[in-house]
Amino acid sequence: MLESLKIAACAAALALTATPAFAQDEPEEPRTTYAVTMLKFADGADEQRWLEVMDTYVNPAREASGAAAETIHWVMMSPDYDIITVADMPGGMGNFDSHAPAGRMAFVEALTEMVGGEAQLEALREEMEGMIEKSTTLYTHTHP
Repeated sequence: MLESLKIAACAAALALTATPAFAQDEPEEPRTTYAVTMLKFADGADEQRWLEVMDTYVNPAREASGAAAETIHWVMMSPDYDIITVADMPGGMGNFDSHAPAGRMAFVEALTEMVGGEAQLEALREEMEGMIEKSTTLYTHTHP
């Protein structure tokens, strides 16, 4: 009797965790993954120069690499952040499985070419970092 009760309990547990066969055949709707970055400009930073770099180099390099341009949102009435950027991440969460995802490498290659070489890219990176006091990035994705 005890053995039959154990078997029945195990069968019930399996029945609760089993996925119906019809649900397994339905493809999942694609998700869109975003990098949402909140930025606080450093005191004395040239915000117009930051926007110029985004418009002249960063967003055109994103588009050349097959990604959408980042959208820029000015934050209203917040002492913590000045700007939020929202960037679509082609390849989604799979980007975290590699130190050199193809989309990121294509972006860096396009940006390097647009600025005129690796030394210029490093100088531009330092300039952009110098304009930012703090930043926080969140990764999000849509749900089907």
